[in-house]
Amino acid sequence: MHIESRAARLRIALAASTILASSLAQPTFAQTAAPAEPAAAPVELAAAEIDGGEIIVTAQRRAERLQDVPLSISAISGDALRNAAVTSADRLEQLVPGIRLGRSGSDLRPAIRGTYTENVAANGDPRIGIYVDDIYQSRTSQVPPIVDLQRVEVQKGPQGTLYGRNSFGGNIAFFSAVPTDEFAAGIDGLYGRYNHARLEAFINTPIAPGISFRAAGLYEQDDGYIKNIGTGNDLGREKQWFVRGTLRLAPTSMDDRLEILLRGSYLDLGGSGLGGFGYKVLGSEVDASLITAPGGSITRNGVTYQLPTGFNGSSFTGTGTSIDTRYRDGIPDINGADVGIPTIADPYTVNYAGDVFRDGDQQQYSAVINFDAGPVRLRSISSYTDFELVRTGGSLTPVLLNYSYQQTAARTFTQEIQLLSNDKDSPLQYVLGGYYLNDRVREVAVTNQNRSYVTATAPVGQQYYTFGFNYLPAAGTGLNQTFAYDGFSAVQQKTKSYAGYGQLSYTFFEKLTATAGIRYTEDRKTLLSSRFNRAATGAGSYFAHDIEQPIDYACGGFIPASPRSVSADPTAIAQAYNFVCGSNKDSFTTYRGALDYKFDRNHMVYASYSTGVHSGGFNTGPVTIGGVPTLLPFAPEKVDAYEVGAKNTLLDGTLTFNVAAFYNRYRDLQAQTSIPNPNNPLTGVIALVQNIGKDRAYGLDVEALIRPTDRLTVNIAFNYLNAREIDYAVNTFEFGGAATFCNVTTSCTAASGERNTVQGTPFPNSRTDPNRFVPILDPNGQQIVIGGVPQFKYVIAGKGLDGTVYKSKKAFSPDYTVQMGIAYAIDLGSAGSLTPEVQTYFNGGYILTDLTPDYGNQKAYTKTDLRLTFLTADERFRVQAFVNNIEDTAVITRAVYGNHRSLLTSFAQPRTYGVQVGVRF
Repeated sequence: MHIESRAARLRIALAASTILASSLAQPTFAQTAAPAEPAAAPVELAAAEIDGGEIIVTAQRRAERLQDVPLSISAISGDALRNAAVTSADRLEQLVPGIRLGRSGSDLRPAIRGTYTENVAANGDPRIGIYVDDIYQSRTSQVPPIVDLQRVEVQKGPQGTLYGRNSFGGNIAFFSAVPTDEFAAGIDGLYGRYNHARLEAFINTPIAPGISFRAAGLYEQDDGYIKNIGTGNDLGREKQWFVRGTLRLAPTSMDDRLEILLRGSYLDLGGSGLGGFGYKVLGSEVDASLITAPGGSITRNGVTYQLPTGFNGSSFTGTGTSIDTRYRDGIPDINGADVGIPTIADPYTVNYAGDVFRDGDQQQYSAVINFDAGPVRLRSISSYTDFELVRTGGSLTPVLLNYSYQQTAARTFTQEIQLLSNDKDSPLQYVLGGYYLNDRVREVAVTNQNRSYVTATAPVGQQYYTFGFNYLPAAGTGLNQTFAYDGFSAVQQKTKSYAGYGQLSYTFFEKLTATAGIRYTEDRKTLLSSRFNRAATGAGSYFAHDIEQPIDYACGGFIPASPRSVSADPTAIAQAYNFVCGSNKDSFTTYRGALDYKFDRNHMVYASYSTGVHSGGFNTGPVTIGGVPTLLPFAPEKVDAYEVGAKNTLLDGTLTFNVAAFYNRYRDLQAQTSIPNPNNPLTGVIALVQNIGKDRAYGLDVEALIRPTDRLTVNIAFNYLNAREIDYAVNTFEFGGAATFCNVTTSCTAASGERNTVQGTPFPNSRTDPNRFVPILDPNGQQIVIGGVPQFKYVIAGKGLDGTVYKSKKAFSPDYTVQMGIAYAIDLGSAGSLTPEVQTYFNGGYILTDLTPDYGNQKAYTKTDLRLTFLTADERFRVQAFVNNIEDTAVITRAVYGNHRSLLTSFAQPRTYGVQVGVRF
């Protein structure tokens, strides 16, 4: 954390609060001034209006009825969010059909129609666009709290023309409430399980004719829902406060032609969070039939492996076991073998040493200008965001073997200009725009090793050994002997993106509308990535690192280790690492074409074709080419999307029924693989991210909203999704115990290929499963051999050597989901109303990683929310009791493989309950 920087930000926030408070301190003037007619806001206020009970959306960058937009969109009003106690973005999946909203640590990981955000590091970009008041958020951890929102829109499928910036699988757009010319205020309080306390408030006040102001704030904290029996420092603890102010200027002298919206917000984020990637080790893959005692042997596919030191059964295609194989404790686990450390079955209980914390803040400022120039409207959207977040985590063991810090800092400026048609009665409608983004992201990761840990003196059951492929821990391999260096990495990515776009539509015969759009984008990226430069020398030498150490982000610049390091060579400490840099430019064009036919106001059918692009970037691991350390780039990903649908309002407006069928084809997907070494393609390979994947997804979305009476509301949604990997092969590399495993056997030799296998395990390999191990060829079509070892890639999906076609499901893509809800307002006469409500969500289950579709699956589940709401007749006072996830279902929202095939996971909250109280003035 940069303490001075944070203090400066806090002073800015306090100063802004003082200014806002002084504005609010003038209610007498606002009330005694001559009343003004409500100003017509060209976009903002129009989007806040409700047309016959229907939400108005801006998915096509202009205000339209949801039922008039030829796109698959779900929209939730601010009142509905408040009623459902949606206090964080990941709870939206309970209400919005067809999306998955996983979370790891502070990072939101949305999934829509077969694609999801995997890489949230500095060198990656989200695959789903996240927008706050039309402002693109470059990090998925920048989603603000759900406070005083006007609505949330979820736009499904690529939005590559009008939004563009990484709207590869769709968008999630948050819109805060806009100031109006009438005084309003409200306070909402919530108290629930885990001592969850939340207080939010807003105030809206007119200041002068055409000038109004709205402020909203939040304070929230809880005790966390993951019990840590090791230290009592429970995980998942939330603590945050947030303030947002919006000033609306619509001078009456301009005859409602000009509107300016100035917004500023500040977020302070604390608590413990859920760590960086996953808080719980679910288990590891072990093939029990491969476990072999010292002196035994294994025979597979006609090959016999003699194993004098034994083998623990680790296998890429093994069965998931409740064992953490990152470390071993010398205690037998399976078939008398020490495979690792047993895990705790309860998803919400851990036994970890070390207290963890999260500390971050964000300030965001924006200016939106709308100007009615007669035949056209002009719109300008400007924003600046300053974001910083530090997350910490221990070794996820009862003994603190190491402690990690991850610091992410992003500064982003965006500017967008739009020119829109202004005659709503004209058959020709258009929007033209230009977009600029300047984004700088820095990420520093430090892992401090516990050098005081000595295996020999550790308590029984906590004598941890480094992992190896031997049957038992080797003597004298305490962690203190192997952890000579602290872990360190630093990355900076700068992105400048320029885009120009246009979309026009023409309506024939007042019913048939043809739409065409195009967008040209140019991304310029520069990446700095740290590289180990010099080793510490001398007895007892090691490198130490501190998260607070200053770093000079310069191409080729040296990064010193901490002065606490030990080395006989001071230069080694001063030049421990250096930055390797790379720059490139990607340009691409995205399109959209659509036809829609409106039979009347209540019935429409449409068909569309659109394309989308997800940005390219750089691999952070430098590769030496011609003696020069080099960062190799990867290109953008692409999607072609086809959709047909119908939107209908039936039975005199009591039934809304929408249906959409889609087919998405993804290509040039970024995946880790092996390629011939650019420096010497005939004798070497390099493992890195390249564009080698192909996927496809098709499905059906059905949504119905039924209001047979003013008091009864029923919603039903069904989503079918068939998302599959079509072409996906991962790199193979030498596993950790290759030398020991191969060199002591009679049949495993370098030339046989066992030393280059999948994901660090010796099984399967090119001899036990030859069909999926496809040779890596040089430019002459010959298999590359390095040190006598043939090189392969492993086919997850695609063609095997004999032509067999393999397919695999996509992670976090359930085959089907069902949502149902019913609410009935019981009339209590002059006392008000009492509304019982049930909202249930069924998910057919999904795989957790593309690599291993048969391990760690999330089984089918149901989550149901119950709420009972009392509302006074004047709608000013509200009390609600609620229970969320009444089934107490444990749902895995994120999974990633750690060292030695241990699967790290995060779970969504279990059953929660509480009471909400709200008042409106």
